[in-house]
Amino acid sequence: MTVNMLAQQGKGSYASVSLHTGMSSLGYAVKGLDGVDGTTQDKIGLGVSLRYNYYFDSHFGFGTGIGLSIYNAEATLAGNLEDKNNLYALGNYKDDDNSGLPTSFALRARLGNIKEKQNIQFFEVPITLLYQTRFSYGKWGMYSSLGVKLQMPIVKRFEAVGNQGSQLNVSGLYTDPTQGFEIGAPGMPQLPEHGFGTIDNPGKALGWKNSTTDLKMGMAGTFELGLISRLNNESDFLIGAYIDYGLSDIKNKSIPLLAGPSGSYHPEANDNIGKGIIYNGLFNTSMTDKITPLSFGVKLGLRFKL
Repeated sequence: MTVNMLAQQGKGSYASVSLHTGMSSLGYAVKGLDGVDGTTQDKIGLGVSLRYNYYFDSHFGFGTGIGLSIYNAEATLAGNLEDKNNLYALGNYKDDDNSGLPTSFALRARLGNIKEKQNIQFFEVPITLLYQTRFSYGKWGMYSSLGVKLQMPIVKRFEAVGNQGSQLNVSGLYTDPTQGFEIGAPGMPQLPEHGFGTIDNPGKALGWKNSTTDLKMGMAGTFELGLISRLNNESDFLIGAYIDYGLSDIKNKSIPLLAGPSGSYHPEANDNIGKGIIYNGLFNTSMTDKITPLSFGVKLGLRFKL
């Protein structure tokens, strides 16, 4: 087979479909109150893509297409209820109970050993430069691609994972001109009829799941390197490695509180400690600074000559 014949064979348009899986990271750090950091853990991600490639000759070309990539991650907040760094001041409220208690109180929440899971899914549009070559005119070859991809988050879920070691404490700090006392605080008597006290596993008890975070579109650098195995004159099998590296911060907002009431809390709690306390999620708060996705792993695909 002549070099000219090989060049003609490699030149032209191709369509490909591929699956990829590997480690996924959302590239963030957890910054707790007063500088106490949490821990993060990367999880397995996966994705699928459809590509159109055009080769100018047997070696060089460009490509674009569409894809879906799924990123998973998990974070744990350190500390327990007695740790002052886990205390959240939720604002001042009025108690309209006629029991003679002071009417003004400061609502407080404490979180201990909370674990949060994130699932972010991106619709992606890559633009890449391509290179390929065949080994000694044979069945096998090598390919690579380098470029960028737009990442548009279309699914942005988080939840406080059911965790037997996690706790939520809700208390009320009552003040008057002569005294102050914090009802329901750790070590103090609980008052569940007003929603003050401690519960275990608040993620499960209060349904802190399937919530949505707010993220913006980002851009990532992308690189692939792999092998080509010819199936016939019109199709190839591709196997390779990839890395997608986030080039921009996709965090969109930063409210101050990880947990807080949706409106009034007391006395609507009605014997359900924590009812009315909303878990806002790490990505929506100042407890994370920036979010830069990273994924790397293995890709398998089929390519067809058009």
